[in-house]
Amino acid sequence: MDNELGYELGNWVVSQIQSPDRPTQLTFSLLDMEWDLLPEVFPPYTDPGPGLFASWVPYEKGSRFLEMGCGAGVAAVLAAQRGSEHVVALDINPAAAENTRRNAERHGVSDRVTALTSDLFDALEPGEPFDLVFWNTPFIEAPESRPYAGQIERAVFDPGYEMVRRFFRDVVPRLAADGRVYLGTSEAMGNRDKMLRAAAEAGFEGHRYRSESVELPAAEFGDSPVIAAHTDERGIVHMDFTMYEFLRR
Repeated sequence: MDNELGYELGNWVVSQIQSPDRPTQLTFSLLDMEWDLLPEVFPPYTDPGPGLFASWVPYEKGSRFLEMGCGAGVAAVLAAQRGSEHVVALDINPAAAENTRRNAERHGVSDRVTALTSDLFDALEPGEPFDLVFWNTPFIEAPESRPYAGQIERAVFDPGYEMVRRFFRDVVPRLAADGRVYLGTSEAMGNRDKMLRAAAEAGFEGHRYRSESVELPAAEFGDSPVIAAHTDERGIVHMDFTMYEFLRR
């Protein structure tokens, strides 16, 4: 595990989401829309990443679109609204698949969105190709030996970046001839080198597609020496949310 800052912040995020003092929220606002939220699903409003990534995806009319790790299904719904003719949303968390179905119905696109419980691509039919594949990755690298403590952690941590390696290995037969992959990550909180290495080993070339910097008050994260080491003189921790585009070489 290379990024101590990312791991510290990932643990903080999980503790906040799972805090017994956190009020139950059955709906949320994002991208000027209202969404349903089930309790077992990662809440996309807790940080800027999910909204930014979903808004950056270059959806195409008539395309076949796959959202990996769909959570509440924001990108899947946007893809259908913006003209994708066939949308599939996958998540290992059964509650996320159900949450996506509810939001597809809420926004009138349930006829074009199929949501399935799946460990990466396992639930797909053989030979089902996609033009665009998007994944807001669980970009916080955790130790390889760390077990998941509930479904929320699956949306945050990737122990040893094994899921990223599996993803690139298994996405190859799922892409159309000119298909593209878009991953949401963070260069400050994730492991860019391991992500790009996994992509290259599977025959992909990646480049930074879009990025946005954010400033986080260090005081929000408590008394942590790791956070303190990355705090500037104004008491700010500098972060980013970055999307990469991958094409087959």
